[in-house]
Amino acid sequence: MNWETPPPELDLLPNVAHVWAVNLDRQTLLGYSLSKMLSKEEHERANRFRFDKDRTAFVSARGSLRVILAQYLKCAPAELVFLYGEQGKPHLASQWAESGLRFNLSHSSGMALVAVCSDYNIGVDVEHIDRRMGSMMQVAKRFFASKEYETLDALPTELQHRAFFHCWTRKEAFIKAVGKGLSYPLSDFEVNLDIEARLLHLVEGCASAWTLQHLDPGGGYVGAVAIEGQDVEVKCWQV
Repeated sequence: MNWETPPPELDLLPNVAHVWAVNLDRQTLLGYSLSKMLSKEEHERANRFRFDKDRTAFVSARGSLRVILAQYLKCAPAELVFLYGEQGKPHLASQWAESGLRFNLSHSSGMALVAVCSDYNIGVDVEHIDRRMGSMMQVAKRFFASKEYETLDALPTELQHRAFFHCWTRKEAFIKAVGKGLSYPLSDFEVNLDIEARLLHLVEGCASAWTLQHLDPGGGYVGAVAIEGQDVEVKCWQV
């Protein structure tokens, strides 16, 4: 998997997904001032954050999302209107809903990933592997599928930390694609922990109907993208 500079003209073909890696320590993207792209509602959400770093990250991530989507839709980023599902997953409203463009956003510790495709449900997650998650093994035992926990527990201690985040990001990406958030039990599906990501089992549904891709944007980050479609090609852009 190579992270490349996006081409001047973006063409989102059927059975292809794009994932964008964005450094959030910036105020502009592709010539746009990110804070000026946001809606009144987004500015209100940003102002609810207690800490400046969290507020800045939200503004940069949402502004970047708008700029990226606008490249596909050939419109001004500030024009876009979002609606939200029951679990808060955003989707395009108004005339842009008819485009069939699907997307998802995740950000962690200065890095954002934006995943985009046409007509497929899609979810993405990124985590910095230095992030503390309490006792990882206790989290895994409580929330992961039993085989995932057993696989993690059997690994040498020095390999468990990264393997945990392989599992965590894949599961987060999947439930974000489904659109049910944490109301979808993490133990109701199983992923592998190896570098080549795979969806192994679903309590409801067919695992082979999904594409699951490990993402390595560098800098100590681990990510994953889940797409409700078979053998979807994933192209990675870095801006």
